[in-house]
Amino acid sequence: MPATDSSKVTGSASRSRAIFVVGAGRSGTSAITRGLQALGVELGDRLKAPTEKNPTGFFEDRDLLRIAKSMRSELGLRAESVSLVDESEWARAEVDALADEAVATIRKRFAQYPIWGFKYAQTLRMLPFWEMVAARAEIDLSFVVAARNPLSVASSRTKLDPLRGLQEKTDLEWLVNVVPYFRRMAEHGFVVVEYDLLMEDSRTQLARLAERLAIPVDAATQRGIEAFTNEFLKPGMRHTRFKDEDLEQDPRLNPLVRDAYRWLRRLATDAVSADDGDLWLDWARIETQLEAHAPALRHVDYLEAELRKRQGGRLERLKAKLVGR
Repeated sequence: MPATDSSKVTGSASRSRAIFVVGAGRSGTSAITRGLQALGVELGDRLKAPTEKNPTGFFEDRDLLRIAKSMRSELGLRAESVSLVDESEWARAEVDALADEAVATIRKRFAQYPIWGFKYAQTLRMLPFWEMVAARAEIDLSFVVAARNPLSVASSRTKLDPLRGLQEKTDLEWLVNVVPYFRRMAEHGFVVVEYDLLMEDSRTQLARLAERLAIPVDAATQRGIEAFTNEFLKPGMRHTRFKDEDLEQDPRLNPLVRDAYRWLRRLATDAVSADDGDLWLDWARIETQLEAHAPALRHVDYLEAELRKRQGGRLERLKAKLVGR
């Protein structure tokens, strides 16, 4: 069981503190990161530009994002990969070099800020790398975990990529981006935010975030919260809403996802605390069962790569025909 209770996250007064927003893709990580910005958390001045995929903005620092994606590539992973990372990977020289690059970027861009934030959905999957970076840069880490009903995650993903949006495939991505290093992350301190609750009552959720992350709230912060609520959040940002009981009725849903999400939901509603022994006992079970499927997960990646290769070949042939006309 982690030694740190997330009821209040604090850091050293003399060290910069980084708040990392993590969670499965399509779980509201961008909206939550924008909420942190409303609370006065510095995100930097080189944010990734909005796209059709995310028109309200990603709120990701471009330089740290580039390093994170380079780290993902060094691990042989793609955005849709579901393979688990072997612990031996973190000792590689290439990982060490990327850690030095990240440290230099942080010292140049964020060292002057007492609290700053970074969001990348696959950060938790690469936690040992970011712990290495934090130790070298002498910064404290804390985490905000974005949670969203897994049925909604799949529905949102389908609109962008029908193959990845299959419930069975989305569930695997959800698991590998949330489960493996969750217990280790908790040692730094964390708070879980449920996307549906944020959409329904953002003022309460941002106040909860500020309290748990020990962020001072003054008049400027209050104005930021009001701007976030009245100007940023829009009903159209949430296209689906499933109830908890729907998790029991969909036979496609992975049981491990159902079990893990239930715990995240309880943490997000403060129904359990981070020092609940049953939470960590059950999470260890979920983690062990996921690790038992490591060979199958690698095979899923292989099959998907082959499928996309064949699809890409057909697309290139079609383009060639169109150009030849």
